[in-house]
Amino acid sequence: MKKYGRWLLPTILMMSVMFLVGCPKKKTDDVVSSEFITVGYQGPLTGSIAVYGLQTLAGIELAVAEANDYPGGVNGKKIKLEIFDSRGDKTQAVNGANRLITLDICAAVGEPTSGAYFASRDVYDRNSVPVISAGATAEGITEGREFVFRNTLLDADGAPYLVDYVMDKRGYKNFAIITAVNNDFSVGVSKIFREYVEKKGGAVVVEQTISDGDTDVSAQITSLRRKDIDAVIYTGYYQEASLILLELKKQGIDAVLLGPDGLQSPKLWEVAKDATVGTIFYAGFAINSEDDLVQVFNSKINSMGRSSDLFAAQGYDATKLLIKSIQESGVVDCSSEEDRSKIRDILAATKDYKGVSGMMSFDSDRNAVKVPFLQEVYKTDNGSYATRILK
Repeated sequence: MKKYGRWLLPTILMMSVMFLVGCPKKKTDDVVSSEFITVGYQGPLTGSIAVYGLQTLAGIELAVAEANDYPGGVNGKKIKLEIFDSRGDKTQAVNGANRLITLDICAAVGEPTSGAYFASRDVYDRNSVPVISAGATAEGITEGREFVFRNTLLDADGAPYLVDYVMDKRGYKNFAIITAVNNDFSVGVSKIFREYVEKKGGAVVVEQTISDGDTDVSAQITSLRRKDIDAVIYTGYYQEASLILLELKKQGIDAVLLGPDGLQSPKLWEVAKDATVGTIFYAGFAINSEDDLVQVFNSKINSMGRSSDLFAAQGYDATKLLIKSIQESGVVDCSSEEDRSKIRDILAATKDYKGVSGMMSFDSDRNAVKVPFLQEVYKTDNGSYATRILK
């Protein structure tokens, strides 16, 4: 590992073991030190969606390392990061939130997936600890909870933006929608797509359901045959999307796959290969942006042995926002609700913050206001796969 990455895996293993065994709170230098300002992170570091949690953590680690390299640190102290591996499980997500709030954290980067963030957010809100998700995009996550934030592109903005593009610029009219019914994120995004396609005058001619973890989607894809469809909208994650792509190709169905940022992973084309070409998804980050800030970020993340992607970028931006709010609050000890509320108020007032995932502000419900990036998968001249920005 390079400068920021050499201690990433040992940190994950050490903290995952410590928190999963549920050791009791100790007011010692091992947990709370006057030399540190403590922030938390919880997410899936093992399990089927660990890639999201690990990539988010890479961005967080980079932001913390940069803050600690700055002369004087943050309000004269170093940032200490406490980590909990939830495995993406809702029960473990709640356990993680309950564990982290015992450590006098100033704030936390919460779960990067919608279901686990839904489950754990109220623990932070009830205890007046600012928490920001760098990945959750489902509807209704922050509303009514004053300490709950997210810096992700909203599906309510991304899905219509994608539909506008394919209907206005490519002439698509007829769509199939496939939903992962055991995935809150997928269910919510399908609703947004369905309603907006119909509002815009398009047609959802067929709908099918699968579940996260399915390994055979042939029956669902067979149901699409002999249907007049221009595109298939799948609203879950890349694992099942790769199966859908392979099955579409196998059955000779010539329809483009569309979806949310859950499709944004190199593993999509590593599995589905040529079947992935032409897939379009919306996202809050574009690795191929020419912005200097993005290119520097890409280089630093790669030096850690991690790839640059949406989750790493938003994890980085979320942590930078939290550290910026802590710095501006002047807080050095977060054991009191009053001090954590100061951080929360400064974070909520964020306007026109330029991060590696673009320009953003928080609205009155503490959702990020951002412009989507549309990404299309293509095959390069050397036979590899990449994405390009559609305009």
